[in-house]
Amino acid sequence: MSFYELKEIPITDLLTHLGYRPVSMSKGGRQWLYHSPLRDDRNASFCVSSDKNIWYDFGTAKGGNVIDLARALNGDCSFRYAASWLEAQSREFTQGPPLASLLTKGTSPHGSGAEMRDVKVGPLTHSALFSYLWSRGIPAEIGRRYCQEVHYAIGDRKYFALCFMNILGGMEIRNPFFKGGYGVKAPTVVTLSKTERTPACCVFEGFMDFLSYQTLLAKYDDPAINAVPRDCIILNSTSMVQKAIPFIQVYDVALTYLDNDSAGRQAVDVIEAAMVDRTIRMSDRFYGFNDLNDYLINEIGRDL
Repeated sequence: MSFYELKEIPITDLLTHLGYRPVSMSKGGRQWLYHSPLRDDRNASFCVSSDKNIWYDFGTAKGGNVIDLARALNGDCSFRYAASWLEAQSREFTQGPPLASLLTKGTSPHGSGAEMRDVKVGPLTHSALFSYLWSRGIPAEIGRRYCQEVHYAIGDRKYFALCFMNILGGMEIRNPFFKGGYGVKAPTVVTLSKTERTPACCVFEGFMDFLSYQTLLAKYDDPAINAVPRDCIILNSTSMVQKAIPFIQVYDVALTYLDNDSAGRQAVDVIEAAMVDRTIRMSDRFYGFNDLNDYLINEIGRDL
């Protein structure tokens, strides 16, 4: 691995792999505090900036990038030894070349004409994915309840990610470096009962907002949501709003938690046209934030 590839390995993923869990999170999920892995630390004074991928230990006044951390974890070893150790650790928690060295945030690793193969879906268990959910303000129990874990290959390289299934067996795929899908694109319907509908439903643009709603519902008396459990419909894209209308119309009322952007507002307009006088625009309650997940991360940061 090159020096650049080594530096891109997420410190939070490395610490999770080594068994260290964050004690708290602040600054909208960008700053994580741990008990220091370098010394006895009762005060959780080891800070990681997840967006800059750097660390600082207030007890020793030392810090740096992930390579500096590898050296410190191995007794101030040589750069060569730290690089070899770090690459070995990274291969263990990514099951192949590090995701950070293969993907750029917001882009696809597939390339033109590339196809996913050896796709396997199972229970959510990987620590790196729980770490990613934590960075988005979602607790592990919520993730396990509604998400699965998918492993797949592109060419000769292996990947893994969160998986959220839709009504047609397709899936939304997410990890810290990739946002995409597999199979047929369609909405997802999550009901409280297999035999009865709730009088109203909640509508979300993406599954991360749905998970944010479930987090707020479980842990907070929060004004951004209507704190009554209801059936939920997740569009999985605003382009799916027309396909979701038949599922929404069977309810008396639709509470829409879509994004506060032009695409989200246009999708709400479509729902309101289909549900005349039967829609409540809940996005007004988190106005000033792009989506419900942004709002959740901000609220968690304020509580710390």
